[in-house]
Amino acid sequence: MLAKNQIDTCLTTPILTADSSIWFSAYRFGWGYCAFALPAELVCEGLGAADQTPKQLVLAFELGKHRLRKAIAGKRLPGTGERITLSIDDLGLCAPPEQSCA
Repeated sequence: MLAKNQIDTCLTTPILTADSSIWFSAYRFGWGYCAFALPAELVCEGLGAADQTPKQLVLAFELGKHRLRKAIAGKRLPGTGERITLSIDDLGLCAPPEQSCA
């Protein structure tokens, strides 16, 4: 788990993949880099992108960095280096209407 003080956590420039997911890394002195993925649907639902166009996805990522830092701070990081796909729960949001919200 990362320290709850996420101010020193830096996020790399987002990379848009062929399936419209966003890949990025987070890094901080003392623990190094960790790779993350954000599905396009999550960027729309959780970070407020109006649609799945590259411009909207990157804008939502940039405007949602504080929320992403907070979500990353609560994750247990694998020691094997695999990419972590963030979920709606990681962002502290309710599941879609057909599912219950804890």
